Amino acid sequence: MDSTDIEEPIVVETEQVSCDGGSGASGHPNVYLSIGKEGQIVCPYCSRIFVLAEGSADGSGH
Repeated sequence: MDSTDIEEPIVVETEQVSCDGGSGASGHPNVYLSIGKEGQIVCPYCSRIFVLAEGSADGSGH
């Protein structure tokens, strides 16, 4: 694996995300993930990293 095989983290605006691994053979069942206090979550199927955008107010007041 070289550096071109490593995906950049996906910056999101919400604490709830879904991941299906992309299209084609690299895909996997759709899973819903919750970003916790750590500010990021890793998909257990494909290891994509989802990072909550700085300053995101998602979830506050609800």
